[in-house]
Amino acid sequence: MAQTKENKFKNAEKFKGARSAIAEKQPLVPMWLLSIAFFISFALPNLVFSGRHFFDTLHIMKWTVTMAPIGVMTLIAGVQLIRFGAKRTDFTLDPFAFAWLILLLIISLQPLYIKLSSASTFAKEWFYFASLFAVYFLAYNVFKSKRLHKIILWGGNVNAAINVIFAELLIRGLNSGFPFILDVPGNYIGNTAQQEMFGLWTAMTVLNGLFLHLNYIDETEEGQNAMKKPIIWANLVVLAVNAWGLWSSTARGGILSLIVAFVVLVLSLWRTGQHKALRRSFKLFGVIVFFVVIVLAASSVLGTDRGGSLVWKMLDMFKNPASIAGRASIWKTSWEVYLKQPITGVGLGQYKWHFLDAQRIMYQKYPELYDKPGYNWQFTYWAHSEYIQWLAETGVAGAGILLLLGIWWLYAFIKALVQRKQLPPEAIWGIAMTFLLWFDALFSRPFHRIENSVWMALAFALANRSILPRSIKLTATVSDFIYKCFGGLIAGIAVYGFVFLAGGIEGDQLIYNAVAKQSSVLEKQELLKKAETRLMSRDDAKEQLAQLFINVGKLQKNDEIVTQGINNLYQAFKKRPTSKLLFELLNHAQEFRSQELLRELTQYLSPSMYRIQPASEAQSQ
Repeated sequence: MAQTKENKFKNAEKFKGARSAIAEKQPLVPMWLLSIAFFISFALPNLVFSGRHFFDTLHIMKWTVTMAPIGVMTLIAGVQLIRFGAKRTDFTLDPFAFAWLILLLIISLQPLYIKLSSASTFAKEWFYFASLFAVYFLAYNVFKSKRLHKIILWGGNVNAAINVIFAELLIRGLNSGFPFILDVPGNYIGNTAQQEMFGLWTAMTVLNGLFLHLNYIDETEEGQNAMKKPIIWANLVVLAVNAWGLWSSTARGGILSLIVAFVVLVLSLWRTGQHKALRRSFKLFGVIVFFVVIVLAASSVLGTDRGGSLVWKMLDMFKNPASIAGRASIWKTSWEVYLKQPITGVGLGQYKWHFLDAQRIMYQKYPELYDKPGYNWQFTYWAHSEYIQWLAETGVAGAGILLLLGIWWLYAFIKALVQRKQLPPEAIWGIAMTFLLWFDALFSRPFHRIENSVWMALAFALANRSILPRSIKLTATVSDFIYKCFGGLIAGIAVYGFVFLAGGIEGDQLIYNAVAKQSSVLEKQELLKKAETRLMSRDDAKEQLAQLFINVGKLQKNDEIVTQGINNLYQAFKKRPTSKLLFELLNHAQEFRSQELLRELTQYLSPSMYRIQPASEAQSQ
């Protein structure tokens, strides 16, 4: 009897100790707070734009809505790691995240050995990349709620459906009474601001809708909730709207990426033995195909001709395959950008500032190519392939690590299929979404739009928990110390990120006030000088300051001030060569008959676009 009491006492003490240990566990981030932050960052940004009261009328508010909530979560997670370490927060840095950190380190060191064209652009891109890492490690360690996953998918899907409505109003020029719709009548883009991105966004949400449908049907059959039929039908309605938007966008990349994602989804369901879900996915896909046929007919009846435009684009791919949908010259030029600095790359975010010069070099090397389909003299900021742009910006080291990561991930995915590993639904969604985004990245720029690329980080996190190793093995003492240091690092970066973003918003407003509002020249100059001290707005402020000098000099008929302004504008062009600045400078050079500046600038033009007259001939005219 005494032994029994003693055993009971020991068991009670064990239970008490276990309960105490559980109580000591501290969340990396409170789940309720992460839910709010993730919903804002994932479900809202594609509807947001800065508006006409900003100098940057599009992006800065999209960045803020996407990245600010993530920054807050990162700061909280960093403080928790500093306070409690890895043990008491259940935090783990998986091998995939560790490799991502190595990439971040390589990029962070670039300013030490690369002469950057624009420190402002580098800083923006760096914080994009760091924000994606933050989404990944937060989702990997904290995002464990199936319900939250569905809520976020719903948020994105409704966002896309609203964008489709906006796009329908825009294409008909009916948006004038709605200030919350981007004012670009005649363009089928909604508030995404770009046709390829609109197509990608609707493709992503069609995949979300398909996933939700399969889940709701499963839950209804298992008797978990017999009242879900209204939700199922609501999801199908939103899915139909987004499918209409995808088709009407005529974005080939988005449509082909969705097909690839669907094939991967089917393959995953088949190999994991989820045959009911597999049959349902085929049925629903058949319904979508039927819906597409209806859309074709409807678009002809309504006279929108969106279907005809898409068919023409698809046929062009087969008629002129060598042009790669008009990307041949861009990719060839991108290779010249890479050859400038093949080992180190030209720097994160710097591709766009090297394109014009690389095109000039390419024309000198291969003038005969411009007589072939797909080779045009053009201006672009993007390589129209994330892989090529990444190679150009990070060189062999960055591209090599990315390639090894990709091979490892694909190997793990194939291994899971071969072994018929049981994967949770969220992991299957993550795998399909990853394929969708990375296939689209072959021909487009999904990772240069933070509002879309955060979905990639979430998809990786949910997939990697099931198909990749979970942690790097370290001793408890070493891991606790390293993770506390890591917590301090990410908390510090989050704080600096807020300073950088706040400075950018302030600088943007200063430039807007200087450009858009009536004020004296001295006041405008003071505003622009102040904006120049903010890293994010520095380059724009310098450009506007040069424009101010030119305008004032012309108004006062003071050639000295005009010349100073043109010189400053030319320096801005040398740092950030854009077609807009190029043609502005050409106009100024022609107006002031500056043969030297004309010769310098015309290097960036196709020889068929210009002819420099001798000074004597110009004077005689």
